[in-house]
Amino acid sequence: MNDIDLATRAAGILDNSLYSNIATSKNDVPWNTPVTALPDMVLNFYWSSWVQAEHSKNIVFNSSVFMTFYDSTRARGTNNLMCLYLKCLAREVSDASEAEKAFALLYPDDHVDLTNFLGDGIKRFFCAEPQQAWLNCLSEKELEPTTLKMRTEVSIESIKRAMAQN
Repeated sequence: MNDIDLATRAAGILDNSLYSNIATSKNDVPWNTPVTALPDMVLNFYWSSWVQAEHSKNIVFNSSVFMTFYDSTRARGTNNLMCLYLKCLAREVSDASEAEKAFALLYPDDHVDLTNFLGDGIKRFFCAEPQQAWLNCLSEKELEPTTLKMRTEVSIESIKRAMAQN
């Protein structure tokens, strides 16, 4: 597949994925958690979490995160080009206008009330900016002793363009 096809596949996965797994770490102790993470128009991913959640505390300590998006209902062994892996830099959202943007993205039918998301609030919005992206290029059924890799890199810019066309 060429980069345009791979980017279109990645955009399709994102269009159909409400949840992501976000892997974080602190002091070499890994943590993985599912969140509702949605992209904006420039492929920044937003989610909200309790400030005392382990992954929230980890992000404040270490901004490197790894996100995966995939269809967990697919038949086993049919995941070829069906999982998107993203290496990202994440941060807590502290700017009120960006928090409003995140609120509108995640809670489109609710009235914007940022009381719990800023300042002394008990929740925060977080933003992850992808640095690299991959799609898996083999399913486990296709592995052989000569297999060297199971992922193929996809350009972040090409995914952005594909998302803009959707």
